[in-house]
Amino acid sequence: MISKASLISFRNLDLAWSRITTAKNLQHKRMFRHLYGAYEPGRTANLKLLHEKLKGAWKPTSPIRMYMPKASGMLRPLTLLSLDDQIVLQAITNQVAKQMFKRRRAVESKLVFSSVQNSNPDSIFFLVDWRRTYHDFKLRLSQHLGAGNHWIAHFDLAAFYETISHRALQSIVSPSGGSNEAWDLIRKWLCVWTSDANGIPVDHGIPQGPIASDFLAEIFLLPLDEAMVKAGIPYIRYVDDIRVLAKTEDEVRRAAVVLEMECRRWSLIPQGSKFKVSYARDVSQALGTLPSIAESTGQEADEIDLDEAEALKVFDDAIGGRPLRVIDKSRLRFVLYRSGPSRTILNKSLKLLSTHPEHIDAFAAFLQNYSKSRLIVRHIMAMLKKGVLHDYVQGELWMIASRQARPEDLQDLLPVATAQARRGHLSFSMQRALCVFFLTCRKEGLYSTFHALIRVRSKSAYIQSLLIPYLLNEDYSRGGFAAELCRRSQPAPGMTLAEEIVDRGLSLREMGISIAGLAPEVRNVFHGLGLISNRSSSRAFDQIDEIMRISYKLRPWRAWRKLLGSNYQHALQLLLTAENKFSTDRSGWLASQNSFNDALFGAFQDVLMAQGLPGAMSRRNRNNQWVSFGVMLQPQAPFACEFPLIAATFLSTNERRNGIPDSHPFEFRTGQKTKHLKVRERDTIKADLAEAYLAIIAYLNSLP
Repeated sequence: MISKASLISFRNLDLAWSRITTAKNLQHKRMFRHLYGAYEPGRTANLKLLHEKLKGAWKPTSPIRMYMPKASGMLRPLTLLSLDDQIVLQAITNQVAKQMFKRRRAVESKLVFSSVQNSNPDSIFFLVDWRRTYHDFKLRLSQHLGAGNHWIAHFDLAAFYETISHRALQSIVSPSGGSNEAWDLIRKWLCVWTSDANGIPVDHGIPQGPIASDFLAEIFLLPLDEAMVKAGIPYIRYVDDIRVLAKTEDEVRRAAVVLEMECRRWSLIPQGSKFKVSYARDVSQALGTLPSIAESTGQEADEIDLDEAEALKVFDDAIGGRPLRVIDKSRLRFVLYRSGPSRTILNKSLKLLSTHPEHIDAFAAFLQNYSKSRLIVRHIMAMLKKGVLHDYVQGELWMIASRQARPEDLQDLLPVATAQARRGHLSFSMQRALCVFFLTCRKEGLYSTFHALIRVRSKSAYIQSLLIPYLLNEDYSRGGFAAELCRRSQPAPGMTLAEEIVDRGLSLREMGISIAGLAPEVRNVFHGLGLISNRSSSRAFDQIDEIMRISYKLRPWRAWRKLLGSNYQHALQLLLTAENKFSTDRSGWLASQNSFNDALFGAFQDVLMAQGLPGAMSRRNRNNQWVSFGVMLQPQAPFACEFPLIAATFLSTNERRNGIPDSHPFEFRTGQKTKHLKVRERDTIKADLAEAYLAIIAYLNSLP
């Protein structure tokens, strides 16, 4: 039984957060990566804060909705919930999954192959990787055909997520009633998440995008799955794409009637236009009549890019006809997310862009291979001036223009953007994109700071958090715009700014920020990053020593403060940032850890220089210019000759850091797209760094 106490427990909220950040719903997650990383330093404190709020009168917030075009010309909603709301929704789903675990296992990977729960019900990895379940799906389909079931009836449900009844969902999960207190809250919260801010509250629908919703949708269809098992009908399902199979056409049509009656029993509406019966001789023909389960929504961090020859082959298989059109959307999206630069793919993609807006995300991902391309800019500018039907597509085009256009192109587009901004009642996609464009123009001196920041001030806290990368140095001055954003009652901008403040080596005092004026969630993040110190405990122990002992298994060493001197607090903030990203953002961990290494190397050099020891090197050259960290670590440099292990480890870490997308889009030597850090790489680097830190400590301990 789901109780309020179990639902809002810290343990359940913490598990919910872990499952959100480890999920594979890439299209949804890309809208929140900046916030997931920002939340992590204050994770424990903020989850405890949320737990306390839930014990009282916590209220959900209305969501933001994006409407993305589908191939049919209709729109598919993507719901953006605040972080607290996402955590609570996943916490609900955790409890539902726990209660329904045994019942759903009876159909998972036998009839149903979508949103399959991990075999360990307490795992932070909530669902099994779709690639594995898709393999199981094809195997099961082959078994059906092998048994002579070559006739297939195809069902598709209309507006499935929007029609899920909250009361019916409760009756499935808790047929005996369950805790009225818990379910009253759940249904009230679901009502907010599925209703527009100014719309009429409804008691049906779940927000599309979070993996929590995907699993709740599966539970809603569970009675349908069980009814088909009871009827003895060969049946296979992936989300709301449902198939029944039989040996003859008459049998499959009779089975389809049974399925339709079960659907209507739960107020589910099969789409008549998509119902069809077909005969499949083999698996390839059967897959041709089944959903594109493997449709790509992004590239996993561990996936390898395609070389140009392979990318061209897959791309050519995905398109065809005159005029050119997409004939295999799964192959198209797969290659666009994984291909490097290719003139052939670029030319054909630009031709397809206006006729296939449903693939705008994949096209935009491919265009990131290019910087300041005149061909791309001319095409995008023409589309923006002509007008684009879908707001989401238009927003993505403005984002591409902001990134690719030269100053003269930005100037040409500025009147178009201004006219768009005057329309009023802009969608989320357009609000964000136009703000990015105006801030880009401001950076180039084409648009006034006053007017650009007025536009940003008028936007929601979530949009403001997305705009942090476009702020200028002047915005971080004392009492500047960054300080203003930190003081917002909604925490998203302040949490996002925390790491930027650390990276710039700033303090709250320098920025004119009062701790008392910060939202509690922001204070927790700032404390987690060391921007706010706990004075009573800071003298009791050395935080860097604590991290080194726990994370790197080093023996206690109480000289970190003495070694780092005035840079101790900055180095601590970098190390805390790295620690907070270790599990959730491997590439981000590497960037912050490498910055800590740079600070440590500088302090070590100060000791060597002060005592005239071998390996000492000045950090400035003959022209008084700063010598980069990587240059000083080169094998022929004096430091590497004296400390080969430390230099080699720091150098390889620095070079790998330069090869992640957050640092550079392309590798310096090969020109290939940079790649995110893999788990095995991260763990190897960490083990090597532990040896290097140990060597530094041992050397310093040996000095008189």
